[in-house]
Formats: sequence, structure tokens, C-alpha cells
Amino acid sequence: MAYEKQDFFEHSAESQRVRANLEQTYAAWVDARRQAEAMPVSLYWSCKDGADYLCIKQTSQDNGSSVGRRSPQLEAQYQNHVDTKARLKERIHALDAQLTERAGLYRRLRLPSIPDRQAEILRKLDIEGLLGTDLMVVGTNAFVAYELASAARFPTGNEETEDFDMAWCRGTKASLVGHSAIATGRRSLFAVLKSLDSTYQINPRKPYQAVNQTGYEVELLAAPSTHPLPKFEPFEPMVSLIEQEWLLQGMPLSVVVATVRGRACPLYVPDPRWMALHKLWLAKKPERNPAKKPKDQRQGEVLLDATRYFLSDSHPLDIDFVLALPEELQPHFNAWCESRHFVPQNSTAF
Repeated sequence: MAYEKQDFFEHSAESQRVRANLEQTYAAWVDARRQAEAMPVSLYWSCKDGADYLCIKQTSQDNGSSVGRRSPQLEAQYQNHVDTKARLKERIHALDAQLTERAGLYRRLRLPSIPDRQAEILRKLDIEGLLGTDLMVVGTNAFVAYELASAARFPTGNEETEDFDMAWCRGTKASLVGHSAIATGRRSLFAVLKSLDSTYQINPRKPYQAVNQTGYEVELLAAPSTHPLPKFEPFEPMVSLIEQEWLLQGMPLSVVVATVRGRACPLYVPDPRWMALHKLWLAKKPERNPAKKPKDQRQGEVLLDATRYFLSDSHPLDIDFVLALPEELQPHFNAWCESRHFVPQNSTAF
């Protein structure tokens, strides 16, 4: 189905202002949380043989280690730790309240939201510095980001789902740190899940999937070019999904969205042009579950139409884009162009 521009419901100027304010507050909040997370869990004085020694616990599992006998320098270090921790706690508390207020305004305007279970995972990944560097959100959850980037509500495509799919992007051009990144000394996706819910386990029958005691599933997908993943990541994504390569192309999008319960979280998603064609290709994939194909088709068409109407400056459907398409996707783009009488232009025309 071809969607006309009037089929989309464009966001008001007030909606865009509220969204921008939420994004600004979230950026300040996550910065404060990262600073707090980077601090030692505690500094404390320990008495031994009649003398006080300053000890540091880097993590809650750490037994603590001495850094030296009490001195003016160590007393200053201890006091700075106490003051900094208190200041960050106060700042985070204030920003939490501001996020709640601004997310409430966002929700009242009926802007697209994301379930809180996914949001909790995404916030933690962002605090750990993994979202956008190691991982991106794919599947239906990404459509919330596409609606926000387009500043328009889609007539279809952004449908509720309990699926939560992530894609590995570290070491690719889709990563915020680019090709040169080396994944060492970092937490894994699985470690983040376990820190939020200790019941998560890797599904032995599907090692690309983690499941908790309630049956909630998180899947990690990876393009063949990203294999093997770092040894510290217990997930074992399938190596045969060539279509995952397409989601690493182009220019990914980053947005901040409110949650159903009035919180906020970030989304980092693939380039909308490549996601749309990926969906149209899935709709024709012989091995694809037939029940999923109509949804794939709807999502692919509405996203490509939205890109044409609202994202042409940042993500043009021009000749350069056409020339970058692999052979597998060219027929789907050509069919879309033909059905809309759309002719890609040279990039200089934009």
C-alpha cells in the first residue's frame, strides 16, 4: 500500500519542543549517572595496629584495599569522595524529578512511547556506554525512533510487541566509535541483563537468546562480518543472517523517548532507508514465518514513504543511495519507486 503525506499525522511545534526538552534532561541525567557509576562504591577508614588506613571498595563485591595510612592528602581524598558522591546523588534526584515531569508532558501529547521493561535495559546499556557503540535496537521497537525522527505519527507500523531484539554493531561504521574500536574491558549485554534481573539465562536451544523466569526474551543478532563476538559476551548469534549486514549501512538514528509509565530512555536504531528495505525483503523471504510477512510489508512501505516525506534531507533516497544497494534489495526498491512514480535524483539536487 502506498501512503500519502496526508496519511501521516505530523507532530505539533509544542510536541517537538517537549520532546527536545526531554532529550536535554535525559542527556544531563545519564551523564550524572555515568559519573556516579564510575566512582568507587565506598571509601572508609580502617584501624590496624593503632593507625587509620584509607580503604577503597571499587565494587560491592570488592573486599576493599588500603591505599595508605591517614595523612592530610588522604583525608582530602576521602572528603572529596564524600562531597562528590553527595552532590551527584542530589543532582540525579533533581533530574529524576524533572524527567518525570517532562515525560508526563510528553505522554499527555500522545507521542510514541516504549514499554518500561525494554526501557530499563536500554537505560542501563546507555549508562554502561554500550548502546550505540556495541549495540543497536532493531525490529518493531525501532519504529518509535522513526516516528520521532519524522516528527509524525505513522498510520501503521509502530505496533506493540513483546519481542526485544538487539543487533551487534561494534567495530562497524554503524557504531558511534567506528571501525577502530576494540572491545576489551567492557561489560557484556548478558552481564547488564543479569545486573537487572539475576534470573536471566542463555537459552541452551537458542544461544542467541536470553530468557528470564517470567519467559521474557532478549535476542542478540549479528551480521556475519561481526563474527566472532568478543569472548566476554555469552550470547552466540547465528552466523548465517546476511540480511543483518544491511542494518549496519547508512546513518543510524538516535532519539530519546518517554516510557509507558512516564520515564525516559534512549533508542539507537538503523538507518530508516535500510531498515525499510530490510523489512520489504523479509516479507518476500521464503523461510520467513508467513504470519509475520504482512506486518513486514506494512512496516517496510510506511517507513520508506515516511523517509521520502520527512527525512529526505538527512536520509535522501537519491542516486547515491541506489548505487549503494546490494543486488538483493534493488528489486524491492525498484518496485516501491514504480508504485509511487518516484524517480531518485542526483544528490546535488537536494
